[in-house]
Amino acid sequence: MALNINGTTGISGVDGSASAPALQGTDSNTGINFGSDTVNINTGGTTRATIDSSGALDVPTTFPIKVNGSEKFKIDSSGRIGQYAPNFSNFNANADDFIINGSGDTGITINSGAATSTSEGNLVFAEGNGTGGSSDAYRGAIKYKHGDDYMAFHTDVSERMRINSGGRVLVGTTSPVANGVFEVVGNIGFNDCLVGYRRTNDDTSNRAFTRFQSSNGTQIGFIGMGASSVSYNTSSDYRIKENVVAISDGITRLKTLKPSRFNFLSDTSTTLDGFLAHEVSSIVPEAITGEKDAVDSDDKPIYQGIDQSKLVPLLTAALQEAIAKIEVLETKVAALEAG
Repeated sequence: MALNINGTTGISGVDGSASAPALQGTDSNTGINFGSDTVNINTGGTTRATIDSSGALDVPTTFPIKVNGSEKFKIDSSGRIGQYAPNFSNFNANADDFIINGSGDTGITINSGAATSTSEGNLVFAEGNGTGGSSDAYRGAIKYKHGDDYMAFHTDVSERMRINSGGRVLVGTTSPVANGVFEVVGNIGFNDCLVGYRRTNDDTSNRAFTRFQSSNGTQIGFIGMGASSVSYNTSSDYRIKENVVAISDGITRLKTLKPSRFNFLSDTSTTLDGFLAHEVSSIVPEAITGEKDAVDSDDKPIYQGIDQSKLVPLLTAALQEAIAKIEVLETKVAALEAG
């Protein structure tokens, strides 16, 4: 028969204790007892959780959470939360407040709203006072913008780096300015370093700091650094060359080059020695990139470039030819003087 209580009628009794709960079943040390504005839940004569006067749930020193009878989470006395009941001492003390622990693939998913230009997934780093408040709610972040499909990295409350939807890495800018996979934009002074490498004290041999490889994985060049110098290397091994013949017209070709003095439009105060790319292209074509007067789809100029190191073989051949001629003349002069 059910017990019905109407109006102001109630049931009261003793508060009970953890070992002898006020409300219990057949197990006399398991049930609910009461305190001053508190309700305690007990099993096996021990209080397992308390709801206090503020409505907060207070759990004991180590609080396990089970799913289907198997422990899946643990909250320890420091408030650290871990999945699959981890041993917190096995993890870095600076990063053990929340642990996702797994024996195989493990991860965290941030599921944002609909993919619009304003929808973001955020991992934000704040500077707080250690008691739940925050003196600065945002200092750095990793953000994913779904509408534009880019990931941004923030430090000191500003975006510093972005990986856009095409996989380009942008530093100091939010949009590509060239066709590079990695682009850096900023005001770089004479004594500043755009990309820096530091060698260790025990590294005394030449090391390749930047390697260039073809699509099949073959190295085609590298930038190296020794104890006190830097080398810029392109592949030149005889084993990757064929049809090798000597340059026999060095002087003839050299005489057609047109060394010039000029200044760039962007720097009218500096005069330089050099070449005009299109004037070299027919003489040493491997030294020139691009086509004369080329433009892109927006009719913007695609400027030619020159690798002046590619002129060295021609200069060397021409000099050798000139030295040979000089030696012949010296021999003839010596014979005339001897006669």
